[in-house]
Amino acid sequence: MLWFVLALGTAFFSALEATVVKKWLGHLSRYEMLACFLGWSWPMFALYILIQGWQPLAPAYWHALLFMLPLNILGTFIQYEAIRSAPLSLTMPLLAFTPAFMIVTGLVFLGEMPSPVGLAGIACIVAGSWMLNVDSASPTALLEPFRAIFRVKGSRYALYASMIWAVGAVLSKRMAVSGDPVYAGAMFFAIHNVVLVGGLFLTGRASPQVLLRHPVAGAISGLVLVAHIACHYISITMVTAAYMISIKRLNGLFSVLMGRLFFNDENVYGRLAGAAMMAFGAGIIAFLG
Repeated sequence: MLWFVLALGTAFFSALEATVVKKWLGHLSRYEMLACFLGWSWPMFALYILIQGWQPLAPAYWHALLFMLPLNILGTFIQYEAIRSAPLSLTMPLLAFTPAFMIVTGLVFLGEMPSPVGLAGIACIVAGSWMLNVDSASPTALLEPFRAIFRVKGSRYALYASMIWAVGAVLSKRMAVSGDPVYAGAMFFAIHNVVLVGGLFLTGRASPQVLLRHPVAGAISGLVLVAHIACHYISITMVTAAYMISIKRLNGLFSVLMGRLFFNDENVYGRLAGAAMMAFGAGIIAFLG
């Protein structure tokens, strides 16, 4: 079950990545935060490509990259704005909606009807989202936690990000199977980071000096991103994408624990229960749906 270990590593490193960025770079503007985080990871991806030398990638890789590049840039902006503006334990678990959105996408674009088991998984995710926000509800307002998802900016943005990653997961697998998966991931993020960070520098939303002011935080967050991407791209080639993504969404559980440890997030037990319920629903969708 090597794929499971790597997928679990993806969950851990993605949660740690969000924690490091929020802890040490969260005081920056949204643009400076991303410029520092992604700017420091670029030489690591570039060094891997340089060491490996040029490797052929199937034409499908470059076709997928054309769609994945703007999609990933948009998803990154939205997800990290959610992380920056709201408690980690409240935002990251909402990414567990991704497998549910993948079912909806299949229904809309492929005419695939979710099975009763799949619908049960969606129900678990919805129930978990209610549990995440139950501390903000009055005893008589059962729908208040759902309203809180859209009222709290960070929660709302996390939900939007999960929609984007529902499409991105499919494209990332298509790229990963087009050659060596780690090389494919490194190539994508080398291009992605140049475009995103270069765009921020050219538009004046961030300056290169922000990288020099935060070398330790930038280097550590960049290194964690490299570990996250390596685990993601290898594991997604070894199993059905929905299986891998469902395990990756256990990053919600890790994020609740890290939110308590590093940020003293409140209502950690309620949110841990909600994150566990959402992860359980994601697992039902992937393995039984």
